[in-house]
Amino acid sequence: MFSILDRMLIKEVLKTLLVITSVLLLLILANAMVHLLGKVASGSISMKVMGVLLGLKVVKLTGFILPPAFFFSILWVLGRMYRDSEMVAFNAAGVGLVRLYRTFFLAAIPLALLVAVLVLWVLPQARAYADVLQMQEKKQFRIGGLKPGAFNEFNKGRFMIYVGQADETGDGVKDVFIRYVQNGEQGILVADKAMLTAVEQAPGQFLVLENGYRYQGIPGKTEFSVAGFSRYGIRLPDVAADTMSLSRQSLPTSVLMVSDDLKLKAELQERLAAPLSIFALMLLSVPLARSLPRQGVYGRLILAVMIYAIYMNLIKLAEKWMYHLVTPEWMGVWWVPGFTALLAVMIIKLDALTYSPMWRRWKGRRL
Repeated sequence: MFSILDRMLIKEVLKTLLVITSVLLLLILANAMVHLLGKVASGSISMKVMGVLLGLKVVKLTGFILPPAFFFSILWVLGRMYRDSEMVAFNAAGVGLVRLYRTFFLAAIPLALLVAVLVLWVLPQARAYADVLQMQEKKQFRIGGLKPGAFNEFNKGRFMIYVGQADETGDGVKDVFIRYVQNGEQGILVADKAMLTAVEQAPGQFLVLENGYRYQGIPGKTEFSVAGFSRYGIRLPDVAADTMSLSRQSLPTSVLMVSDDLKLKAELQERLAAPLSIFALMLLSVPLARSLPRQGVYGRLILAVMIYAIYMNLIKLAEKWMYHLVTPEWMGVWWVPGFTALLAVMIIKLDALTYSPMWRRWKGRRL
């Protein structure tokens, strides 16, 4: 099934694809890791959630990086072969566009299947898991998440805490002021220091305060109790205990397929556009790679990057146009890969006309 030429071209394209994908993944993940480490340092998320979010980022990026990486890989391999006059020898041996497309189509099929599995099934499940995990994290009170010198509100303002500064160990805070509402009564706690702890056989988290005072009573009445303490524990309320709703990016593809909501239909078509982009961009890469011997490859790559940027913007624009009813529902997002394939056919026809003997004779007479 695979000839020597097929194996050689597929091997070169896949090697280049692996390099491009790895470099893009490392660059984007490095930036994402810096952002997530900042959240961990501020106490917004834990290291466990950071690891899950990085894993989600890898799945997401792999699904959406493979189409442009395959596009750039074909362009690079063919451009290098045109530059080194290898394609001249292949053309003389009868290797034309049909043979090249057949070879790259064989390589595109498994890649498109991989992208489809990642985008249609794996990525929504990973996003849903990350959403649940982040919601659980929001319900957990963490000392590191408190902003010194500011009032931190929880439980819709029913629990408020002010801290002056973190202690030297980072496990506690100093100069603590707490206002809470419990059973219709308002309480105020003032302490020199506070630490977060867990109590065995007791649900929730507890904040242990040291060397302070407790004021408790009903606003508007004169009956207030004041008590000093060396150690005092208070159970913390669940933070952000709102019901969780999944974003449409986290919904399973099976739910999108039976939905009548235009936004969900647009989300489904955007997911389907990812594996279709493998074939659409593959059709465009072959004619774009054609150049004269000894001509550079980098100019073609810059053009390819610009074309892909326009392509992705059109995908996003088509999705918005669909659920805002700017375009008919039947048009959806499909027209972007279709237009790209049509553009590839037009370039091939124009290229064939440019290199035809009739055109060269007519151009020679004009000169």
